[in-house]
Amino acid sequence: MAVNIKALIQSLGKTYKEMMDAELIPYKTAPTGFSGDDVICLDMIKEGVFLSFYREGRIFKEMTLRMLNEKNEKYRFPNKLPSPLVPEMNRAWIHNKFGEPEKALPPRPRLNKYVGWTELYTVMDAHIPTSMQISYDLLERVKSITFLPTEKVRW
Repeated sequence: MAVNIKALIQSLGKTYKEMMDAELIPYKTAPTGFSGDDVICLDMIKEGVFLSFYREGRIFKEMTLRMLNEKNEKYRFPNKLPSPLVPEMNRAWIHNKFGEPEKALPPRPRLNKYVGWTELYTVMDAHIPTSMQISYDLLERVKSITFLPTEKVRW
């Protein structure tokens, strides 16, 4: 089932109910989380979309798009992306389209493996100040893209 990524980005800060009423979430399953957590989540695996909400008020906190699946090389992001994003991107392509990032972290060890670059950009034309965090694999392919309110960025 197709998900409107652009509309989801514009929904940051809205409630889960508002998003359901606008038919932006195709799942009937409500977001869940561990008892005591401040955040609840809805993982739409088939759509390659992971949504996070604050438990208090069920306010839409952030969205992560899975662009690569390390276990399935044939995986391709199944939804239409807002321009200029495309399903297969690399770091050079991102820099060509968006310029240099506002912030960047180089490849580094995390637990028992290495992770690639992480870069931060500002999203233009969003209803609230929004940031786009791009994570790359070690081959500098875009692995995931997270959209979140700029005020919630912790670097």
